[in-house]
Amino acid sequence: MGIIKRQGLKTSIVSYAGVLLGVIFFIFVFPHIIDKEYLGLIGLLQNLMYIFASLPGLGMAHIMLRYYALWKEKETLTQFNAFSMLMMLGASILFVLAYILCKDLIIDQYKTQSALFIPYYYAVIPLVIVYAYSQYFEIYSMMRLRVAVPAFLREILTRVLLIIVVYLFAYKLLSEYEFVGAFIIAYLFAFAILVWYTRKQLHFKANNPLAFVSQKVDTKESIMYGGYMLLLTTFTNIHNFLDGIILPAYLGLGALGIYLRPMILGVMIQIPYRAISLISIPIIREAIVQNDMKKVKDLNRSIGINLFLIGSFLFTLLIANTNSIFKIFPPEYEIAKNVLYIIALGRLLDMAFGLNSEIINYSKYYRHIILFSFVMMMSTIALNILLIPKFGMEGAALAVSISLIVFNIMKTVFIWQKFHFHCFSKHYISLLLITSGVLGILYFIPFLQFLPNHMFMNACANIVFKSGIGTTLFIIPLFVLKISPDFNEFVKLVLTGKIFKGGHKMESL
Repeated sequence: MGIIKRQGLKTSIVSYAGVLLGVIFFIFVFPHIIDKEYLGLIGLLQNLMYIFASLPGLGMAHIMLRYYALWKEKETLTQFNAFSMLMMLGASILFVLAYILCKDLIIDQYKTQSALFIPYYYAVIPLVIVYAYSQYFEIYSMMRLRVAVPAFLREILTRVLLIIVVYLFAYKLLSEYEFVGAFIIAYLFAFAILVWYTRKQLHFKANNPLAFVSQKVDTKESIMYGGYMLLLTTFTNIHNFLDGIILPAYLGLGALGIYLRPMILGVMIQIPYRAISLISIPIIREAIVQNDMKKVKDLNRSIGINLFLIGSFLFTLLIANTNSIFKIFPPEYEIAKNVLYIIALGRLLDMAFGLNSEIINYSKYYRHIILFSFVMMMSTIALNILLIPKFGMEGAALAVSISLIVFNIMKTVFIWQKFHFHCFSKHYISLLLITSGVLGILYFIPFLQFLPNHMFMNACANIVFKSGIGTTLFIIPLFVLKISPDFNEFVKLVLTGKIFKGGHKMESL
């Protein structure tokens, strides 16, 4: 267990450092040093990369993730690696051909509002292929219990390289074409190090791909599972990143550059959800295998209220500080304030529905997630096309949030029909009242001038000031009303100092 603890600690430090870098530079600094159209160009290239990367990936990394324990002691893993590399190469070639053939169709969507993208149309190809292969090597590293280095390359090195590229461009040390080229090279460089690391340090091998197909392993089952994951990943990525592709077609790259700043801030509410989900998955999977649905029900109820509690707290602080946050941006970004409200509310409601995806994924009904994800994707497409022309950036935010809520309602109704439980309780009402009350009080606290003629420092000071008041107003009724036993236990451990001494026993999830 020592290696898991060390790797987990290192990865957590790297992840939070990466988030901090992203927030400081990509959200707050870059709008002041380069034009919003170039921020939009970066965002469009990245969103296209995220959506298209699932096609060359073919779900091969997910097959390895599922069957690694069965294959790792045999030649099967080496053979599957080779088979995956060849399959992904073939899929990459097909993607390139399809992307070239669709050039006129795609460019027609951007030539009026986002002409800056047209000269760099083919820049998407290397980004997609590199990202697809990077995901495979990262999952291989994860299976070898070595996640710190890949996390460093993804969260720190790539961001640092992109920050350097943006600064070189901002100070006119790179031309526009060199800027886009250096942007691609940053991803290529991190990928090259990742490949070297997995080959030299983790002994990645890929030999004899035909043997994987011919030997007596359940090839058909694994390929079908890969197809399932390909569909699921594609549908999910389209939902998550489609707004960043459709928006510039209607409103231009500048609008996308503005839109992505508050959108990212709103999504950050869900960072704790991802960590809690990863911790809970093994417990849910074991309980479902043992057919202990009471444990699953109790777990879902307990984690549901805790997720909603954390989400409500972060939502409160974010919304209460929105005016101060936007004073850090250039004045033209003020038009995207409603985007932050809509995205943050959508992500908060997503957390309120508990672990419904995880429960379905590890039950015998796991294939239904594909249907729900397909409906979510189609609703996202339809709503973006319908709402962006009418409401602009707010329309894109509404499309994402509405489709996400519909997705959660479908999953919750399905779980109720099949297992007869949900995560909601009377404590949700208490949390809503606390959140509304704290937001109401903080609304009447004006923007204070702590320092004369220093908007940036005043904005930061106001954020700290309001957050301190909001935290106090939120925590006290939360503790008194005993909304979450886990939260009360945590507060007691902090107040008594036991949490800093170690050796205490926490309530099981």
